[in-house]
Amino acid sequence: MEQPVNPASEVQQPARPARKPWAADRRERRLLPLSLLLAYLFVSFCLDRRGIRCQGFGVTVLAAGWYGVLFCYRGTGGMQRSVNRVLMGAVVLLALTFTIFSNQWFRLWNRWVLLLLIAVHTWELCGGTRLPWHRAGMLLERLLLLVCGPFVRCGAIADTVRSLKSRQGFSRWFPALAGVGVTLPLLWVVTIVLMDADALFALVAGDAIAWLERHFGQVVLRLILAACGMPFLFSLLYFAAHTEAKPQEKKGMKELEVLPAVILLGALDTLYIFFLTVQGVALFGDQTYLQRAGISFAEYARSGFFQLVGLAGVNIALILAVIWLCRRDKRLQVLSTALVMLTGVLLLSAAWRMTLYVSAYGLSFKRLLTYWGMVILAVFLGLTVRKIWKKDFMFFRTAAPAALAWWLLLNYCNADALVSRYNVRQVEGGRLAYSAVEDLLYHRSGYDGLTILAEHLTDPDILPWVQEDAAADCESWTSWSVSAWRAAQP
Repeated sequence: MEQPVNPASEVQQPARPARKPWAADRRERRLLPLSLLLAYLFVSFCLDRRGIRCQGFGVTVLAAGWYGVLFCYRGTGGMQRSVNRVLMGAVVLLALTFTIFSNQWFRLWNRWVLLLLIAVHTWELCGGTRLPWHRAGMLLERLLLLVCGPFVRCGAIADTVRSLKSRQGFSRWFPALAGVGVTLPLLWVVTIVLMDADALFALVAGDAIAWLERHFGQVVLRLILAACGMPFLFSLLYFAAHTEAKPQEKKGMKELEVLPAVILLGALDTLYIFFLTVQGVALFGDQTYLQRAGISFAEYARSGFFQLVGLAGVNIALILAVIWLCRRDKRLQVLSTALVMLTGVLLLSAAWRMTLYVSAYGLSFKRLLTYWGMVILAVFLGLTVRKIWKKDFMFFRTAAPAALAWWLLLNYCNADALVSRYNVRQVEGGRLAYSAVEDLLYHRSGYDGLTILAEHLTDPDILPWVQEDAAADCESWTSWSVSAWRAAQP
């Protein structure tokens, strides 16, 4: 008996559309060995016994390797723009600080600054971003692209390998590679079983394996780890080169009421006027106020400058937020300008306190860094005044290059040598105790000021100890630096 046919069962299901393959041409095939080489370089740096603790020449090599692979893959397109040439120069100068100097504090901060600069520059070269470089929000946008990049295009490596089938000679060498890849693990397992089954074979094979491990073990391990990391580097470079720029949608922002901001700025202005009045009496007037409070003048002078510098930064951020969120108003402009002026007096007060402290206890790297922070904050205050009275002025467009240039200048002024030279002169002039020189050596952050301090050492056992440490840094290419090499010389 013929079964009834259900018409619904004969309706064909819609075919699932095939996945659109990633673009894979000659450039992507060339990227396969390049990304493997870069991954091997990165793994070698991480596995070096002194690489992570004492970054030196290795960081410079990694930065050069990244740009070498990037330019070999996608060419030097984009370098005709002045902003990309400036960023390239900043990256080169910052990467070279790891090779020239040895200050560990700078190295700690510079590796993050360098990573951020490379992220900004890479996507400025390749495009694919919504925000231009002169918008402050682009920092977060490009860091997110740098984090997502190693994962969002991992499938592209499979399409690139698949495209190799159409290349002449693929059918000859790919089976050989596949055979080696299958044979080596199986051979390793069988060898272990045979060593367990025969003691004499275990003795002979053990010597052979020990020799192989001694001569090729590190290379094989690094190649295995590099092969594991290569897809992520390939994905990051592919993502950077193939991400299309998306224009940012301009959305009108509703401006807030002015009165709350007027109340806030007015209250802050009043508070800072009262604070500066009290402080001026203490610092420049009669010291009976300090004696009555039980505070010595030296103690008062060395306390509070970090808080004052921090408040200056908070005030700048607050004024910029008010200008951005609120409509233009004469009261806001006057009160914001007054707050900028009072913040400038706060910075002068902080500089005065720091100078009193340095004159009594000497200069140090952190105290020099505080001076640097106060100078750049003073520049930001000037830019803030211009932003208050000219709303279309782009604050970040000027502030970011100024801060970067000032940071590079601080790196290349050889801060440790500058600090050492100042303290030695103060000791020679009788204005500082000799302990100010010894403390710099015992609490050193690098070898850059060693030549100046060595001429004033009284303990003969200190210098050989420092030279031994510097020589250990020079043993590895990852931690080598000109500063350590000079310090290691007898």
